[in-house]
Amino acid sequence: MKVITFLRHSKSSWENNLEDINRPLSDIGIEKIKKISNLSKDHFISSEIIFTSSANRALYTSVLLSRTLSINLNKIKICDELYTFDHNKVFDFIETINNNYSEVVLVGHNPAFTEISNYFSENKILNLPTARWFSLKFESDNWSDIINLKPISYLNNLKIGI
Repeated sequence: MKVITFLRHSKSSWENNLEDINRPLSDIGIEKIKKISNLSKDHFISSEIIFTSSANRALYTSVLLSRTLSINLNKIKICDELYTFDHNKVFDFIETINNNYSEVVLVGHNPAFTEISNYFSENKILNLPTARWFSLKFESDNWSDIINLKPISYLNNLKIGI
């Protein structure tokens, strides 16, 4: 069994003239990920590893999630491959995940995550908002197989009012 959760980074700041990869979280984004983390504690606490984009906003989202839930920061792995907006590149990354992991989190970006949600779900969404997540469970022992499978469950936190 494989469980993968896609968490879009929290709200970033556009206040400074920075390259996209260097944009930090906004104050609202910091508070939002803390709230979402607490509301979703039962979901994230069992994750074995958190793969995060190397973008500052994604990395900081991962750190705040971990600190809020007292998850060891050693579970965070920065992956340049996840600094992408292309769902096919995210699929390529998933195929390389070590099969020793059963429950993983990917922290990254739109439109890739919205497109992945729509790829696996019959309930299409227009946009995965910041600090929101969806999770897929598959009957498989291999990450490389899941792209071609239908998930046995699809969960999300899109209806949480924040």
